Amino acid sequence: MTELRTFDQITASDADAVGGKGLSLGLMASAGLPVPPGFCVTSEAYRRWRGQSLTDGHELGQRIADAYRVLGGGPVAVRSSATAEDGSAASFAGQQETYLGVQGDMEVCAAVCRCWASLQTERAVAYRKRQGVSDDGLAMAVVVQRLVPAEAAGVLFTRDPLDAEGRRMLVEASWGLGESVVSGRVTPDRFHIDRDTGAVLERHIHPKTIQTTAEGQQTVPPEKQNQPCLDDAQLALLAELGRQVEAFYGDARDVEWAWADGRFWLLQARPITAAGADEREQVRREEIAALTAKADANGTVWARFNLAESLPEPTPMTWAITRRFMSGRGGYGLMYRDLGFKPDASVDDDCSYDLIAGRPYCNLNRDLRFYAGWLPYEHSFARIKKDPQKAFYPMPRLNVARFGPRFWLTLPFRLPFLVAESVASGLKLSRTMRDFADRFRKEVLPAFAAEAAKGEAEDLASLDPPALLERLEQWTRRTLVDFARDSLKPTALAAIAMRAVEDKLRPHLGAGRVAAAVGALTTGVRPDPEADLPSAMNELAAGRLERVVFLQHFGWRGNREMELAEPRWSEDPAALDQMATTKGEPGASAPGDNREQAAAAEWQALIVEGKFAPEDLQALRPDVLSMQNYVGLRETAKHYLMRGYALIRRILVELDRRYRLGGGVFYLTPEELPQLIEGKDLADLIAKRRRRRTTALSLEAPPVLFSDDLEAIGRPVVIAGAEEMKGAPLSAGVAEGPALVLDQPRTDAIPADPYILVCPSTDPAWVPLFVRAKGLVMETGGVLSHGAIVAREFGLPAVAGLPDVVRRLRSGQRLRIDGGRGTVTVLAE
Repeated sequence: MTELRTFDQITASDADAVGGKGLSLGLMASAGLPVPPGFCVTSEAYRRWRGQSLTDGHELGQRIADAYRVLGGGPVAVRSSATAEDGSAASFAGQQETYLGVQGDMEVCAAVCRCWASLQTERAVAYRKRQGVSDDGLAMAVVVQRLVPAEAAGVLFTRDPLDAEGRRMLVEASWGLGESVVSGRVTPDRFHIDRDTGAVLERHIHPKTIQTTAEGQQTVPPEKQNQPCLDDAQLALLAELGRQVEAFYGDARDVEWAWADGRFWLLQARPITAAGADEREQVRREEIAALTAKADANGTVWARFNLAESLPEPTPMTWAITRRFMSGRGGYGLMYRDLGFKPDASVDDDCSYDLIAGRPYCNLNRDLRFYAGWLPYEHSFARIKKDPQKAFYPMPRLNVARFGPRFWLTLPFRLPFLVAESVASGLKLSRTMRDFADRFRKEVLPAFAAEAAKGEAEDLASLDPPALLERLEQWTRRTLVDFARDSLKPTALAAIAMRAVEDKLRPHLGAGRVAAAVGALTTGVRPDPEADLPSAMNELAAGRLERVVFLQHFGWRGNREMELAEPRWSEDPAALDQMATTKGEPGASAPGDNREQAAAAEWQALIVEGKFAPEDLQALRPDVLSMQNYVGLRETAKHYLMRGYALIRRILVELDRRYRLGGGVFYLTPEELPQLIEGKDLADLIAKRRRRRTTALSLEAPPVLFSDDLEAIGRPVVIAGAEEMKGAPLSAGVAEGPALVLDQPRTDAIPADPYILVCPSTDPAWVPLFVRAKGLVMETGGVLSHGAIVAREFGLPAVAGLPDVVRRLRSGQRLRIDGGRGTVTVLAE
């Protein structure tokens, strides 16, 4: 009988038949560990009978009823056990249904059917998408197990995830069945115990006002609400049981247990899927060692700005392609060469940015090598160390002390050539500033758009794997090397024109007014009409532009579009709908409709304020017009660049689909793709990269980093004057972002940009809200709560035990959450 198996019939080769949970329970039961008796309805039954009612004499329903009676009838737990569940990478905690206290033949059969159906709920699909779990071959087994009438229940981590030394176990416990802990409706007691002796090292007893029993939720008697659920002797027994489980599996486990009738029972034992403190420390040391090797002898400053704003947390594939794009031989370096600069050979295959704890940081020293040439420009380490804010708008200075004796001896002979070279470079830049915009619009953009249209029409499914790799190289080179050398020029030319405008305004307005004046002069500047995304979004929101028309012109754009793993709007129109929910008034003007009048008014105001002489205005006006022209053209150029970028993503998505990687292609690099098409199994490499990236991103990283203080990586940041709330640490890591405060799981409230989710507690209905979250704050909950488990798997810092936090915080406030310390800091209102 393959559609039902009792626990003692389950073997190590039955994972596909009984799912992760069923396999774990069966193997522990066969090993003699204390597991309540039960049986599994296998995945074969799911594949054969799903969608059918198992009542009214159904063949499978009758067999389930017979097996239920063999258990002795009475209350049972009916628990989903998906075939991908409770693995080393993803636990699926709470994603499918569990029913407690089920009694009666028909009720048990009905619960089995509901468990089957839960495989395709919105939350389960969202979870699998976030975790990169493919639906290919996915099926649902169901565990039916005698319900233990627990007096207390909870979780045991055989290695405390927050203990870097690995000497402690962590126990959380509450009265009754474990459901009140999993649901987060109580903040459980917490005990830290010695792994070897079981001695209690630390205890935190919390009020526990409710408990779950077979009859449902009940109030805990007042005299027990503040009592510890377990005494020291029970904790020592639990520690011994934990050591037995760990010895059986050979690694650390997250164990669900219950105490009933004077003994402990094991309800589940799954791998600890989140990185522990020791693993985070190892990654931290690796990050520090890598930067130590890259630091210059005179000091190096890294700053998180510019690229970090559009690509804050790149996946490995995106980073590999971006580094090529930003290298000396990529579009970025070629753009500098075209403008008359000479990038140093050391950056031919390198870029200005280093990836630090999963985030791009500009290496200010290396950035100079793209444009400084033979001149000894530098960013003063001491000056920036004194005022780190200077790293975000770095102004290199010439340090003539770095010229050696040879330079001064040969200068008289070299000077004529240096002067001629400088004059030629200046003339070239002047011609480019004058002529480039017209050539770019008339020649470069139309040619690239025509090529992109052909690429979009190509049937990638008809290409064999080597041809796909050829297309990937073709579009990477065409977009990020050949086209980018031109598409990046408007940004550079806008900066040069802006600097010229600032220099001419400063004597008239004073240094304090220059930035505001330049901002006013560029207000209302828009891209070319075909690339004017803000105006199109406004038209879409106001109902004046149909979505299909919008997608024809902007479908290759998207949220977080520099990240290749993110879908474009043409792939995910729902994301576009979320951005266009605020309807404009019919007939309302689009942003910038009166920009010519506004610009003229700003110009006249500056003339009056600065008391410009006619000759000064004559010198200033061309620079202002160039600045406005290139500021608008910068966005036009990006629009076209993103069209080619979307073609790169399209090829990667086809490879991912063809090799069933579940998003894993973005955790490879282009150099590894030949191995993929040759048939090499890269699943372990992908899983390792996913885990390391998640761990690295959980580390605190300051916005400015100095080579003489690399220990700042992972160091908690103290912010003077900010309100700090202290709760229970649930999932390590640090994140900043705007708060999204909800008391119910409303998926219509999901913002387009990442946020810190603040809520009373979570159950599986909240999972769609986790997909865009950067962190989690809950009023109640422990390490076994659904929110804590999923947060650890998603790599989100999480804090609980903050009563009334939903009322104390409001959406939009900027928060910093430190899941290792259990703190939530309000950075800005």
